[in-house]
Amino acid sequence: MGGMTRFAAISTFNRAGLDLYGRRMVRSFHEHWPREVSLRVYSEGWDALDCFGPEVVDLASASPWLDAFKSRNRKKAFRGFRWDAVRFSHKAAAVCHAARTIDADVLIWLDGDIFTHAPVAIAELDALAPIGDEWISWLDRESMYPECGFYMLNRRHEKHLEFLSAFDAMYATDALYGLAEYHDSYVLQQIVARERAVAKSLSGAGRATSHPLVNGPLGRWFDHLKGNRKREGRSRLSDLHAPRQEGYWR
Repeated sequence: MGGMTRFAAISTFNRAGLDLYGRRMVRSFHEHWPREVSLRVYSEGWDALDCFGPEVVDLASASPWLDAFKSRNRKKAFRGFRWDAVRFSHKAAAVCHAARTIDADVLIWLDGDIFTHAPVAIAELDALAPIGDEWISWLDRESMYPECGFYMLNRRHEKHLEFLSAFDAMYATDALYGLAEYHDSYVLQQIVARERAVAKSLSGAGRATSHPLVNGPLGRWFDHLKGNRKREGRSRLSDLHAPRQEGYWR
């Protein structure tokens, strides 16, 4: 990309998420991430004064399609989280808005339940970032859709806006309802495949597991409190397919 890579991170969560894990995520970000990396949080029904530290943007006001998408589809029946398009539309709306409005080389998406447990250096982020023809760095998995609790977008890619528009259109036109699954991870996977975007894997050995963040290179710095782990406060040692040496995991 030339020169120092500029990074920016974003997340979103609703009021319940803010109270359960969001503030903890923000605190751990400010404790362990480089000061050069900004954090923007998109709020879903809570006030900026409720979350000290990051830039806060109201998601409903920022997204050109989110409210209309939810209004059209909130009463659709679904048989499990993989088909709950409305629930996961907030993540896509935040990413699509931020990727157009934040002037950074690389945009980093963090789920609100990502906990940073060790210091992260700019040089380490550089090693993870998509470069050149790569548009996205993500946690791909061998036998299913990627784990999109953490991914990085190359905003300097020549087709960045083209790929982003395809992601946007899935929701603005309800096209995602023609897919096999409707959650954001599956939708993004389909965009990467259809647009022939080059993806960089961050999974390492974790690619063969269902929890690649904690089982791959990113577990050195992060934990992802998926599902009931949000209330437990951390992933379980039983989630690890091989022992980790970092103090957090011992």
